[in-house]
Amino acid sequence: MTTPNQPFAYNPLRLAIALAATTLLLAGCGGGNSGSDSDDNDDHEEIDSTGRLATYDADAGALKVFEVDDGTLQETIPLTGSAPRLSHSPGYRYAVVIQREDDLVSFMDGGLYVEDHGDHMHEYAETPTILSLTLNDRRPTHYSLSEDSGVVFFDGEDGVASSKVTALSDASLMGSTTLASLGLDNAMHGVAKLIGDQLFVTYRDPSITGTTLPAEVERYSFDGDSFSFETRYTEPCPLLHGAGANDHVLAFGCSDGVLVIDLHDDTYPASKLDNPDSLAADSRIGTIAAHHGVEELVGIAGDQLYVIDAEASADPYQELSVGADTGRVAQGFDAHGEVFYVLGDDGDLRLFHPGDDWALAHTITVTGALGEDDAAPSITASAADDRLYVLDPNTSTITEIDSHDGEIIRTLDLDFEASGLVWLGLADQDHSHDDDDHDHDHDH
Repeated sequence: MTTPNQPFAYNPLRLAIALAATTLLLAGCGGGNSGSDSDDNDDHEEIDSTGRLATYDADAGALKVFEVDDGTLQETIPLTGSAPRLSHSPGYRYAVVIQREDDLVSFMDGGLYVEDHGDHMHEYAETPTILSLTLNDRRPTHYSLSEDSGVVFFDGEDGVASSKVTALSDASLMGSTTLASLGLDNAMHGVAKLIGDQLFVTYRDPSITGTTLPAEVERYSFDGDSFSFETRYTEPCPLLHGAGANDHVLAFGCSDGVLVIDLHDDTYPASKLDNPDSLAADSRIGTIAAHHGVEELVGIAGDQLYVIDAEASADPYQELSVGADTGRVAQGFDAHGEVFYVLGDDGDLRLFHPGDDWALAHTITVTGALGEDDAAPSITASAADDRLYVLDPNTSTITEIDSHDGEIIRTLDLDFEASGLVWLGLADQDHSHDDDDHDHDHDH
């Protein structure tokens, strides 16, 4: 049985940890007398929090934010309009709340952050709050992340509003503002990636009819305040959909293959990879997953997945099998690029290791078999440790998984109809494992 303030299963150990964190926080800067030496002697004042989980309560029409360690409800934040899609800011402090049908993007401060106090770094755990900042342009759809920035692409609507790109960072959100925006010439179902000081954004020629998908890519330089046009690539990308980038290349999904832009060369040249021979008839790669620390990309074409080595001299494609007659439901990288996960419609979560030639390391049953009428689960990854969280909206449960060991840690029961899930907190910047604890090698 759960209560409104404790919808997760009670765990006395984690509660003790949370109480210890509260004690430490009160003893920190301005929090009272700790009974110890001056804080000035500390290099880093830490809180003991594994992070927070935010999800949408459809019954209440509100975001609910929970402490991971003990499941306590930190805050309920009402929303108006449709159920949102939830993502995170580059630094995991803020939730990015996208309500496409309402032409609205809002932002929530998860309350966990770090400040530089000059002589030491101080970690804070505060009450989650909604920012005053909102973005109100037409049809926000694709949201893309790089290491230090995020970009919202507004599709616009033919005859109503042109597309628009808005870039943001944790630093800009701290000031309740964005980095910069770029208005485009017409409407499209497009995507943009801000990589360093270069913005790569889709272009749809006004002569294209019968589809809202673009067919070309443009590049703009970014000076910190505004974007300046540099070039429109001559290499076409018909029916462009999906983009992903690592430290080497940026790739876009096209109906006839994958458009690849070389990020090593300061001229950013583009080339095209033809579709793989094994691609199913009438299919195309329309989603690309990537992680900055992983050399390969993953192209998704319906239920087929391909590991793409865009710089390979031979065949760039390696098919990634999730099993015969298994439909793909969700996929992605963990926060550290050590695991690539795929959830199948059989309810099994498959964990692949990119650093071990993409070997299948673990298969874990996390939901029941999913039918056509079932809502798709949401998956979020912790940036503080090796945890994945799977929300099954059909049973209102969250399954916590150790992605390193391939074990279910616990199942958390919610007392409301939930949708969407995002982890917020303090990222582990020095995440690593001893080789003795691994059955595979990692390439960071």
